[in-house]
Amino acid sequence: MSSRDREEIRRVFEEVYPENVRTKNIEGYAEMYTDSALWMPPNGPDRCGITDIIEGFASQIAHQNIDPIFTAEEIEVFDDMGYVIGLSIATITPHDGSPTKQARYRALWLMKKDCGTWKIDRQIWNNKHV
Repeated sequence: MSSRDREEIRRVFEEVYPENVRTKNIEGYAEMYTDSALWMPPNGPDRCGITDIIEGFASQIAHQNIDPIFTAEEIEVFDDMGYVIGLSIATITPHDGSPTKQARYRALWLMKKDCGTWKIDRQIWNNKHV
């Protein structure tokens, strides 16, 4: 396992992804995924492919701001595939004035090296109660 690959996966998980969510950067969000990516959120339909994933992401951010903090707990790399398991604590602020809340998630991402760049190929996350 290359420490450089491991660090790049960590950077996508802990830095790039949260920044794209926080800033509602749809183009940046799309660039993180492989063409055939599968996005599996809790309490919602699976999304397949970048266009479908972006539709789901746009729906998530349409009526609320999300400020997530991601922490990678385990990262493994096997040639051009890898995975990361971690936690996210997200501060969610609805636009309608409803109270801000915090949500905790456990995330598992299967990563694939695509033209030298680590991208998300499979993303699943579920709610975690304190």
